[in-house]
Amino acid sequence: MRKINVAIIGWGNVGRGCKRAITECDDMRLVGVVRRPASLYKNREELKDTTVVSDVSELVNKPEVVLLCIPSREVPEKTKLYQTMGYCTVDSYDEHEKIVALKKSDDISAKGTNTVSIVSAGWDPGTDSVVRALMKMVSITGRTTTTFGGEQGGRSMGHTAAVKAIPGVIDAVSLTLANGRGAQKRRVYVQADDPAHEQAIEMAIKKDAYFVNDPTEVLFVPDINKYNTLHHEGEVERTAQEVNQKYTVEGINPEFTANVMVASARAAVNAKARGHYGAYTLLELPLVDFLTGNTLEEKLEGY
Repeated sequence: MRKINVAIIGWGNVGRGCKRAITECDDMRLVGVVRRPASLYKNREELKDTTVVSDVSELVNKPEVVLLCIPSREVPEKTKLYQTMGYCTVDSYDEHEKIVALKKSDDISAKGTNTVSIVSAGWDPGTDSVVRALMKMVSITGRTTTTFGGEQGGRSMGHTAAVKAIPGVIDAVSLTLANGRGAQKRRVYVQADDPAHEQAIEMAIKKDAYFVNDPTEVLFVPDINKYNTLHHEGEVERTAQEVNQKYTVEGINPEFTANVMVASARAAVNAKARGHYGAYTLLELPLVDFLTGNTLEEKLEGY
């Protein structure tokens, strides 16, 4: 079986999940992890069997596709960089209202570099987007609602990364909780470097685009570990006169995202092989392109 050469850009929870997922795929090979120079020698034990570099050009075995396991707000710039270098890209960009504009921009640069970029290959946006589309196909009219977090709350990767980027924050976790059907609220635990900075940090969080549209509670704590979690859950429901549909999912958020990103790497390479250069969301590519297998029969086993 031909193996797809893949590189991971960034080393956090999603990057770790991608490394694990790649090892579970017979048709993929991890050729290296690209990290910031300042982090190059951190976490060496968990990367002892992996080539780690500070620039993708240092990799001896060149990747066909790179997985952008980085904060969403770094994705637009990094996607263009790796497209220019001739690599296909996969990201899990999660700012819903900006996805269409990002896709259009990435599409122009991908076609100009004969590459393929898959945008927002995560949980939501991502697989939940596909589920919502399937529900609309089944029920032409109706109402679709998506509810996240449940009563206990679940970790939002993008929101957490946004808080950690605020000056004065040592560590943080942002939880999403259900706030009625189809609505959510945020609870943010923050470990600050100085109590004098707490008011400014709280103001910055509540003004951030990630939080401005939802009720947000900010709690300052001496140690984030007690509140930290990687778990998340969600429910998509469509109600209509002729049929009611419901899809629920729960699990480790970055592991879920990693699985989708790794499958999307396969789809990107398949699209490029057909000369279908450009940027795509999960909705725009054949689902069979995401599946392992040498033949259509193998891919559709159990269908």
